Amino acid sequence: MSNKIKISYNWDEETFINASKAAYDFEMKNSPKRFLGWFFIAMTQFGVVAAMKKGAVGLLLISTVLVVYWYFFRWAIRKRILLKSFKNSDSKNKKFDITADSEGLHLNKTLIKWNTVDQIVSLKEGFLIYANDTFLFFPSKAFRSIEEKNDFAKLAKNSSKNYLRS
Repeated sequence: MSNKIKISYNWDEETFINASKAAYDFEMKNSPKRFLGWFFIAMTQFGVVAAMKKGAVGLLLISTVLVVYWYFFRWAIRKRILLKSFKNSDSKNKKFDITADSEGLHLNKTLIKWNTVDQIVSLKEGFLIYANDTFLFFPSKAFRSIEEKNDFAKLAKNSSKNYLRS
């Protein structure tokens, strides 16, 4: 493993959406909110029974709308809101050059020490680094090679107190 690992990428719309989707999926997967979809499905089933037995279609209609929202429109609506915030962001289309070493992550003149990183999540799409009430996303394409990505994973795992592979 080399001493310093270079991470370089443009914070463009695609990277922003991929980062947001990766963070959203990871957080939802580990949140009690994920059970809401099941609750909506159960409501739909009760609605079908109520509609068949008593002719009451109110619960069926409401629960169907909730299920359709939860499984088909939730991410689409969130994506539109995120794109609007991206277009107003000072960081849009900015190039990030980061160096990772045993000390931490060097972003311009800022150092994020490993002991201040709350969590690092390794995903197929890249890495989510949670620190100081925010997160950084290092897409897989930000690394010059698979070996360098693996070196970063080893460094992060050895340096961070909370490294997860998802």
